[in-house]
Parts: sequence; structure tokens; C-alpha cells
Amino acid sequence: MDRNEREARRRQEDRALNKALIWVGVSIILEFLLVLVNRYYINFNSSVESINRAVAIQAALIGLRWVSLAAVVICVVWMLFQLSKNGKAVLPGVLSIAAAALLLCSHVILQFKDSGLRMLFWLVPAWAALALVYYLYQREFFFSALLSGLGLLGLWFVRHTAPLSLYTILTVVVLVLLAAGLFVMKQKGGLLQLGHGKARLLPAEANYSLVFLSFAVSLVVIALAALVGGSLSYYLLYAMVAWLFALLVYYTVKMI
Repeated sequence: MDRNEREARRRQEDRALNKALIWVGVSIILEFLLVLVNRYYINFNSSVESINRAVAIQAALIGLRWVSLAAVVICVVWMLFQLSKNGKAVLPGVLSIAAAALLLCSHVILQFKDSGLRMLFWLVPAWAALALVYYLYQREFFFSALLSGLGLLGLWFVRHTAPLSLYTILTVVVLVLLAAGLFVMKQKGGLLQLGHGKARLLPAEANYSLVFLSFAVSLVVIALAALVGGSLSYYLLYAMVAWLFALLVYYTVKMI
């Protein structure tokens, strides 16, 4: 590798690091906002000022939920249009993810209150970790971790709602759609193609074995928890965390 190639690679790595750090910074801000919501909305006291503040935060969360839902629809349509046109949909894709994150946070807080907020305290750092993996690590690990993370989310919904609740079903639908999209990308050498536009999400030589195995593991644990009952999901959560740790060890060793 000559000097120019090393310099180009260094610049590319710096850009990837900067993008990952932006997501980490946004996650830190979101985590701070969750702390404020926990302090003034979940754990408010009986004073008139505290009650009024909690009511105002609830109204803001309801408004945020509807605004972010509209933003998700608009950004996804924009992203699909850009992909079909020229394959360049970074901005609408990022905005879609950000709007979806706000939608999920606002809805979970409004619907599940204290337990939902505790889950988000873990979920937001997980988003930051996924961003670091996407930009700085192996893409196969990113998608394996994403599918496994959806399995964890499905287990949480089984535990805190009915086993076959709408939330659990939606999680399974997202899992299946994501796996189907990855299967199509595998046939196209890691390219996401829509119309005339193309975007490379995985290298052509990517190994999809653990990616699809992670999908199967997530489906199995959600099905087991839904069939046996929410109490089993508590123990399966630890099994999924152990699976994620095993994936981390495998892909780390693979890089050496």
C-alpha cells in the first residue's frame, strides 16, 4: 500500500469515526432527556407545580409521538424515492432512523411509563453501540446484532404485555422483513437495489451464516416466550445477551 492509498484510507476511517461519534453524541443527549423525563414526569411529587409540569411533559410527548410518526412516513417515502432515483439516500435514511427513534421513545414512555423508561435507558446506549459497529466494525456483526437486538425487544414486549400482543407481532414482522431484505441482498452481492438506484450495505464476500442464524434464534426465543409465558422471557433475555456476547467474541477473533 503506497502513501496515497494509506492517506485515502486514513481519511475514510476518520469520516467513519466522525459519523459514529455523531450518533454517540445524539444518544448522550437523548439519554439526558430521558433522565429529565424520569425526574419530572415519572417521579413527580404531589405539589401543584410538579403535577402541572408532568401534565405539560405528557402533552409534549403526545405531540412528539404524532409529529415523529408523520416524519417517519415522509422520510421513508423520500428515502425510497431517492433510492429508486440514484441510490443516494443517506440524509433521508438518517432522518428516518432519528424520527423512528423519537417515535419509539415517546410511545414507550406514554404506554409503559416507568418500566418503558427503564428499558429505554438500556436501548439508547445500544443504538450508540450499533452505530459504532456499523461504521467501525464488521457489517455482518452489525446485522447479526441488530436481529438479535430485535429478539431482545420482542422478549421484553412478551414479558410486559400479552404474549401475542400487537407489539410482539410488529417486532416479529420487522424481523421477518429485515431478514427477507438481507436474503435479497445476498443474491445481489450485498447491494440494496430499488429501481435504478443501488447502495452497498454489505461487502460482496460477506458471510451471512451467523446473520440468518441470529434471525432464527430471535424468532425461536420469542416463540418460546409467547407459548410458555412471560415468565420464561426473563431467563431468555439472559440467553440472548449471552448470544450477543458470543457474536462479539467470534467477530473480534475473526478480525485478528
